[in-house]
Amino acid sequence: MDGEDIPDFSSLKEETAYWKELSLKYKQSFQEARDELVEFQEGSRELEAELEAQLVQGGCMQWRLLGLPSPGTLRDINTGYFLFSP
Repeated sequence: MDGEDIPDFSSLKEETAYWKELSLKYKQSFQEARDELVEFQEGSRELEAELEAQLVQGGCMQWRLLGLPSPGTLRDINTGYFLFSP
């Protein structure tokens, strides 16, 4: 517990107050960590979507520069599956 030694208590009321205060401290710490995690996950999702959009746009641009049709329209002749779809 943060390297703290548990103090000696002179009464049950004092001990209860100590543990309550400590639990509130850990609860607050947990809530802050959870909020930071949610914020990080939201930012990560936004960055992932932005990167994916840039990759699709860049990939389509490369195909157009090479004079090829859009990658989403290409089919593997042997399997009939799309190679990939942007």
